[in-house]
Amino acid sequence: MKKIKIKWKSSIVLIIAMIIGCLLGIFLKEQVSIIKPLGDIFINLLFTIVVPLVFFLISSSIAKFGSGKKFGKIVRTTLIVFLTTSLISSIFMMGTLSLARPKIDNPIPTENLEVENIDIKEKIVETITVSDFSELLSRKHLLPLIIFSCLVGFGVAAAKEKGETVKRLLEGGNEALLKVIDIIMYYAPIGICAYFANLIAEMGPELIGSYASYLVIYLIACVIYFALFYSLYAVLSRGKNGVKDLWKHISSSAFTSLATCSSLATLPINIEAAKKLKVKNEISSVSMSLGAATHMEGSSMGTVLKVMFLFAIYGKNFFTLPNILITLLLATFICMAMSGIPSGGLISELLILSIFGFPTSAYILLTTIAWLIDAPATCLNATGDVPSTMFIEKLLKE
Repeated sequence: MKKIKIKWKSSIVLIIAMIIGCLLGIFLKEQVSIIKPLGDIFINLLFTIVVPLVFFLISSSIAKFGSGKKFGKIVRTTLIVFLTTSLISSIFMMGTLSLARPKIDNPIPTENLEVENIDIKEKIVETITVSDFSELLSRKHLLPLIIFSCLVGFGVAAAKEKGETVKRLLEGGNEALLKVIDIIMYYAPIGICAYFANLIAEMGPELIGSYASYLVIYLIACVIYFALFYSLYAVLSRGKNGVKDLWKHISSSAFTSLATCSSLATLPINIEAAKKLKVKNEISSVSMSLGAATHMEGSSMGTVLKVMFLFAIYGKNFFTLPNILITLLLATFICMAMSGIPSGGLISELLILSIFGFPTSAYILLTTIAWLIDAPATCLNATGDVPSTMFIEKLLKE
């Protein structure tokens, strides 16, 4: 019994911190802003460590391989799993809304307005490259940083004996940063408590609106997907013990992502969870880093919600084969591609308007939905990296 208490101690502490934060937000309201800096300190610590963590994790892992073939297999498997899980989440959301069929009273008459064109090619270039080395030292350019880290790792591996000193430096930096994460997590209960307090104080009144039914359905779908599918991925990875292990170590990622609404801020916590789950570092370093930038199960579900909401609000029939296929494409491939682009949400929402012919005046409806579902969507985006990484490791063993 004592061992069980020790294993679950950190999770219980975080749950208590979250509950206390919610209560403070409900009862103190605007006055709770006095503790907001405590939450800001926590997220700033996490954001600060993201850039060096990604660099050392990926470059040291690739340097160990000595060959790009193994790394390529990990990346391919990772991207396939991420696309598959995003597609599954999109289909699940579409099925949920199809069954629930929330009704909108007094639909808005459809207007025929021209929508702004988007230069996708230019945005793709901005996603994977930067024009100056100093720009790599920003969490806003995570994909270029990942690519650069891969190149450094390949370079060190290619240097063989002459690169041993650099390899040891990278491995040492990686281990040191993992210890820094351990230190930051001692402060996590305070930071999460403060963040949840402000989250409830600021968002609470806004959660009640004319289209609350869609929000409620989305929240319910997120909870079911989180509990059901993440457990399924864990079972497929390690059997019954996989579920037990996952739920023992996933709470820190869930609470951090909910409080901060940031996959990047959750990345260090996910790395720590993978370490506790004994996932090989060479796999978790790649999948977790890529996941923070491209794995978007919650956002994929959100895209489906936005499209189906617009069809309902404008009184149009969504259930045609082209509409269904295009929505799934947007929710998986496009959502993944746009995730690493600055203002990617803006672009994907404009794409929805453009592709389906909705008026530009509908944009405010999409941004409002995006804001309301941000926390649960981010929770699925970030936390989903953990069971997916477990499954990726399973596939690579076969």
